[in-house]
Amino acid sequence: MLKLEHIKKDYLIAGKPFTALHDINLTFDRSEFVAILGPSGCGKTTLLNLIGGLDQYTSGDLIIENKSTKRFDDRDWDAYRNNKVGFIFQNYNLINHISIIENVELGMTLAGKSIEERRKKAEEVLIRVGLKDQMYKRSAQLSGGQKQRVAIARALANDPEIILADEPTGALDSQTSVQIMELIQEIAKEQLVIMVTHNQELADTYATRTIRLLDGNVVSDTKTTQSTKNDETVYTPKKTSMSYLQAIKLSFNNLRTKLARTLITAFAGSIGIIGVLLVLGVGNGFNKTVSDLERGALVSIPIMINQYSVTFGPPDFDAPAPVSNGYVKPYDSSIPPSAYLNNLSPAFISYLEQNLNPNDFTSIEYEYAVQTLLLQQNAGVYRLVDKESIQFAQTNKAFLNEYFDIMAGSLTVTDPNVYEIFILLNDEFGVDKRVLEAFNLPTDGSVAYTDLVGKTLVSPYYNDYYQADSTTLAGKTIFKPNTDLSNAFNNGMVLKISAVLAPKVENVFTIDDGVYHLDDFNNVLLQKALTSQVGIAQKNSNYYVMDFRAQGQSLRPAGTNFVAEAMERPLVESFIGVDQKPISISIYPVSYESKEGIIDVIEAYNKTVSETDKIIYLDLAETIGSALGSVVNMISIVLVIFAGISLVVSSIMIGIITYVSVIERTQEIGVLRALGARKKDVKRVFNSETFLIGLTAGILGSSITYILSFPINLIVENLNEQMAQILQLTWVHVLSMIAVSITLTFIAGLFPASLAAKKNPVEALRAND
Repeated sequence: MLKLEHIKKDYLIAGKPFTALHDINLTFDRSEFVAILGPSGCGKTTLLNLIGGLDQYTSGDLIIENKSTKRFDDRDWDAYRNNKVGFIFQNYNLINHISIIENVELGMTLAGKSIEERRKKAEEVLIRVGLKDQMYKRSAQLSGGQKQRVAIARALANDPEIILADEPTGALDSQTSVQIMELIQEIAKEQLVIMVTHNQELADTYATRTIRLLDGNVVSDTKTTQSTKNDETVYTPKKTSMSYLQAIKLSFNNLRTKLARTLITAFAGSIGIIGVLLVLGVGNGFNKTVSDLERGALVSIPIMINQYSVTFGPPDFDAPAPVSNGYVKPYDSSIPPSAYLNNLSPAFISYLEQNLNPNDFTSIEYEYAVQTLLLQQNAGVYRLVDKESIQFAQTNKAFLNEYFDIMAGSLTVTDPNVYEIFILLNDEFGVDKRVLEAFNLPTDGSVAYTDLVGKTLVSPYYNDYYQADSTTLAGKTIFKPNTDLSNAFNNGMVLKISAVLAPKVENVFTIDDGVYHLDDFNNVLLQKALTSQVGIAQKNSNYYVMDFRAQGQSLRPAGTNFVAEAMERPLVESFIGVDQKPISISIYPVSYESKEGIIDVIEAYNKTVSETDKIIYLDLAETIGSALGSVVNMISIVLVIFAGISLVVSSIMIGIITYVSVIERTQEIGVLRALGARKKDVKRVFNSETFLIGLTAGILGSSITYILSFPINLIVENLNEQMAQILQLTWVHVLSMIAVSITLTFIAGLFPASLAAKKNPVEALRAND
């Protein structure tokens, strides 16, 4: 069944060739007990390793059941060792971190046998070698003789036809040696047993055939006749494979025996995980806080549709550089750069009013470009307040109630004889000094909040403020401010301060300090302007009827022969109030869901019009939230990178630990290879080890981060209630980081795992000799 033809084995020692075996020709039959004798260094173990497929010959041929092994690859030799050969080693070579019965099952596992079949066979052979009561112990709990019995049971478990024993009694006392030899002699009745020994007495007592080696040559062989049996069978290797589950189980048992080191390694690996998860958790919590803020505190911020919608973004570096053509390029400075002109037509306004759900908003307010005049009287002298130097804008009471605290006055008392205005302070309870000057108040810090309540300004009607002049320009009527402003002041609309307000402390949004009015004032002003003399005159004229230079406006001044251009005329008509098109629409939503409904209505309108007539709106709450979220995300990315560096470093450390494990388990690698494990199976074992460490590090890091979230959230909440629950982990974060931990440690372990797979099985078995 086994034939060696002209086998030669050479080694390189110190760079020089050394021949360990010279032209060996041997034939072995079934049911032989062959003893190979010879002094140390004569080639006994080398011959045994060649027969067992642990080492390969330099020349010649090893024929197994009429099949030449010249063309065997690594996988063929692995299969041969698994299902044809059983090894009994002098130093047992048991794997210490698994039980006795698991040691015996290992070869069958590589053969792909089922759990039930493996367990039944392992129990049978352990009972056969007299270890019925020791099956579930570890090798450290057994005596030398018991360990050798386990090695014999492991060799028998896969029903091999060849048993190779290398000095099986070399480490045993004489009494135990006799027991082991009798057991091997019993095995030789059914299988070919080839035993290497230096003990002549053992060979003479138990072996049926003795081969003596000297200096790599066969010097004697007691076999005198060849077998008369004609064995026509041809050996066909049965491929072996270790499942991932078995590889993980082996690695798990090994790590369990080094539990303290495993946990310390996993903890070191988890530090990077903790850092990344903390950053991700804070970023997630902050984004949720911003989202809640947008849904709560910022929900009352209006959706704004401005005449000119400015789009912001990074500069277009790919745009071609401007080229001069020798001519000055005029532009309109009243139009913001990169602005889109919204067509706030009567049709769009009518669409909004018809399609918006009244339950979705508290109010819709329209702002117009109509000129607002403000007069103040001091000691009988009337003066025009420079409105351009102060903030004078429109608001509503619901908005003020949401974002401001009342410092003086009231928002509930309504005087039908005046138009209410409000003084808004900044977050430091200040206001532009020119606001105080507009009300004839000192700017030395002596004005109390209550001093402002009840103060008034007057907005004159155009008919009282302007007077027609037909003498300045021949044949044309223009309008100039009246030299006597007493009627304008006495007949005008009275604007009275009803409350002084300051931003709420918890606000993340506020508006500029200044004077604010309600929409009722604008509506009356617009209607009065439309029917004023100056308005009617401008509507019916092809020139500017007002000297804008005198008004301090940026529009072109009146001239004797000037005709208004089409581009500028709408601006003039809006300024005088004869153009009823608003420059801004503010829609104040009731809730976040209501805001979504309002936006849906606007988007629906955009689907029905051309590209040039589409409406671009400003959702300031969403813009604020996105801006805050973008900043947090950018910071998070930077912090994740820094934390990720520690994660990579810890993964490299795990790779080093795995390399140390390879060195520690070198003999185990040799045992696995002797039992038929492929190189990829060995690699699988160590990849499984890094997988388990990475998994442990990921779970440990996630658990520690979760525990840390409680004190962190408590501390932050005590510092700022709005930031409560700032650290919020999600399952996506946790599972992602566990996956990252496994991936990085797996990658870090690839190199040491490859080194393990490449180890020579013969040298690996001798690692601890």
